[in-house]
Amino acid sequence: MSEECICPSCCNDFDYRRFRLGYNYCLDCGDIRAERQRDAWCIVPLPKQAYTLVTSRSDLLHLNQKTR
Repeated sequence: MSEECICPSCCNDFDYRRFRLGYNYCLDCGDIRAERQRDAWCIVPLPKQAYTLVTSRSDLLHLNQKTR
């Protein structure tokens, strides 16, 4: 009952059980795609300004202008 599922990104085969769960990519390619999508999830409101998209943690640490 083993089906062959091919990842469209890297052309390697992956487990059919993963495909039956609704995933079309292997674990490695799926992790890369998920990481790209998570980059847009952090939106920070700045005082007296609009919301800002932050993609790296170091940028987030430099946004606070008050020193403590």
